[in-house]
Amino acid sequence: MNVTRDEAAKALADIDKATDKVIELKGYHHGAPHFIVWGFVWLIANTTTQFYQQYAGTVWVGLLAVGMVASTVIGIMQGRSIKAGAASSAPAGMSTRMGMTSGVVFAFIFCLMLISQPETNRETNAMISIIFPFLYMCGGIWAGWRLFAIGFVTAAAILFGFFYVKEWFELWMAVFAGGSLIAGGIWLRSA
Repeated sequence: MNVTRDEAAKALADIDKATDKVIELKGYHHGAPHFIVWGFVWLIANTTTQFYQQYAGTVWVGLLAVGMVASTVIGIMQGRSIKAGAASSAPAGMSTRMGMTSGVVFAFIFCLMLISQPETNRETNAMISIIFPFLYMCGGIWAGWRLFAIGFVTAAAILFGFFYVKEWFELWMAVFAGGSLIAGGIWLRSA
C-alpha cells in the first residue's frame, strides 16, 4: 500500500487535531472539580453573608481556606494520576507554575483592594468575584470555548446582580455566580 504525500500530510493533520481535542478534554476533566469546589464556596459563603451578616467574615475566611486546601488536594491527586499514567501532555513543573499563578492572582487581589479601598461588602464581593470569570475567559481563549463560556456567564451574572439586585446581592451571587461555577464544573466533567 502506497501513501501519497498529501494523504500522509492529511493524516498527520488529523492526528494533530485529535491530540489537541484530547488535551482540551483532559483540561476540562481536570478543571471540573475545581469549579465545583469554588462554586460551593461562593454558594455557601454568599448565602451566609445574605442571611447571617455577623458571621460573614469568619465564614468567608474559613471557606476560602477549605477551598484552597480542597483545590490543592485535588491538584496533587491529579498530578499523581498523571505521573502514574503513561505519557503526560502536561509539561514538567506544571503544578508549580499553577501554584505560583494562584499566588500572583491572590497578590493582585490584595493590591487591588489596597488601591481601590471598596467602601461596602457588596463592592468588595463584586470586585474580587469579577476577577475570576475574566481569568476563565482568558484561559478559555487558549484552552477551550467551554471555559470561556463559563467565565462569560459568571461575569454577566455578577455584573447584573451588582447593578440590578441591590438588597439580595449576596443571595444572587450564591445562586447565579456560585451556581454557574457548579453547573460549569458539571458541564466540563461531561465533556
